[in-house]
Amino acid sequence: MAELTVTEPQIENQHPEPTGRALIDGGQCLCGDEIRADDLVAASFDKKHVHTGGGLYLLQSDDGWRGCRRMMRVPDGIAIDQDGRGDWVTVPSMEATSWRVVGTVETVYRPTRYQ
Repeated sequence: MAELTVTEPQIENQHPEPTGRALIDGGQCLCGDEIRADDLVAASFDKKHVHTGGGLYLLQSDDGWRGCRRMMRVPDGIAIDQDGRGDWVTVPSMEATSWRVVGTVETVYRPTRYQ
């Protein structure tokens, strides 16, 4: 697995942006039953575009919260599963929220004791 790199922002008040691929602890991106605390998550920090097919996306808020949500692009914006349990809401764009997409979940590895 490639290393994760964090680049320093060029403009004041921007967050450092991670790039590359990494394995991260499931506790950093809990999402209903899809990602649990004991899981390992393979994530790409280069893919940040929400697609029509949907997927699990790593998010960060302006106040430092980090998590994961299932999202998909729909005709009137972006549909977001707010709690990881099917409570969907549609926003016109990510700019309408306090969240920003920092990466995409590629694979979730679950310990065998849960299977």
